Amino acid sequence: MTEILYKWCTSIDTRDWAGMRSILTEPVKIDYSSNGSIAGDLAVDTWIDRLKGLHGFDRTLHMVSNPVVTVNGDAATCVSYVNAMHFLKDGDRELGAYACGIYTHELVRVNGSWKIRAATFDLAGRHSGSAAFDEAFVRARALAPSRMPA
Repeated sequence: MTEILYKWCTSIDTRDWAGMRSILTEPVKIDYSSNGSIAGDLAVDTWIDRLKGLHGFDRTLHMVSNPVVTVNGDAATCVSYVNAMHFLKDGDRELGAYACGIYTHELVRVNGSWKIRAATFDLAGRHSGSAAFDEAFVRARALAPSRMPA
């Protein structure tokens, strides 16, 4: 069960949008409101388009630990800690957006495979502070279109 959580993180960090698409239900409920971001039921392509803004960063690392999985028939919940690090070298400046918190992923079994039907990020804090986090994301989103693969 935790493999799907690791695939979520790895898909984000490797920009494997087909891999991300393969583990999500349509639609998927996303709630990053604690981090001042999106919340609601989204088409998978809408969620992935939002994730494509991460192309503006040089690297991202989403690390999860302490997963606790609860299974109830064909539904499950996985709660874990997440440390999400985003790195960007911009000229002679290094920008970092570091957030940590708790992920809650709701899963459903579809044709024998687990899929994520909801993902919530509950912010615990930002290592670099809100201003540095926001600055890094604004710059990365501006750079993303020019850094996306053709």
